[in-house]
Amino acid sequence: MNGTESRIGTHVRGLDERIGGGIPAGFTVLICGPSGSLKSSLAFNILYHSTKDQGLRSLYLSVEQSKESLLGQASSLGLSVEDTDTLNVVDLAKLRRETEKPEEVNWIATLQDLLVKYNEEFDPQLLAIDSLDALYALSSLKNPRNEIFTFFESLRDLNLTAFLVSEMPREGGFFGKHGVEEFLSDGIIHLRLKEVEVGRTTSVRRFIGIAKMRGTKHELDYYPLLVDKSGFEVLVE
Repeated sequence: MNGTESRIGTHVRGLDERIGGGIPAGFTVLICGPSGSLKSSLAFNILYHSTKDQGLRSLYLSVEQSKESLLGQASSLGLSVEDTDTLNVVDLAKLRRETEKPEEVNWIATLQDLLVKYNEEFDPQLLAIDSLDALYALSSLKNPRNEIFTFFESLRDLNLTAFLVSEMPREGGFFGKHGVEEFLSDGIIHLRLKEVEVGRTTSVRRFIGIAKMRGTKHELDYYPLLVDKSGFEVLVE
């Protein structure tokens, strides 16, 4: 799966052909954007269709949102886990609730240990962590740069393709909270919200762009993103 020609589709119609057929297998990719830009939905969409259409094994790890809420949100977009038996959803929030004195737990280190366990148990080819910011909020980072570097390296040691959801302010800024995530990642999928005047009203539109993808020739344009039960699609002139 990690050959030089292997690609993981974003399953966004009109986007994959603009990044050489998809994301190189084995990459660690940030999915960034402000609240409401459908970062989690995009990450789930990638894993869902890669699992359902290509038979890949996937693990979606929710740090904060409950499994029930996540699956309900996915179902509203026509993405039902009942359609596949190789997409596993793990609710870290449930583990936190069941842990004595969770405030004393180093959750980044705990997650690294859990991922080794899940890697042995599920043998996933794709992983999504939703989100980095929720994970940071649970952790006391004494040396963020070193600890985040170690975390990224631990993901690469798992020999899979990882998608990390990262919150950004609406007005832009760093692609990750500590400003190092964008350098450590192999790719960045950036979701934006833009206000558009439509007659007497103001409408908020979603846009998507590839800010970074190592080893891949790609455009830097941002395209309008449409999302409904038929899937994700970019509008290209």
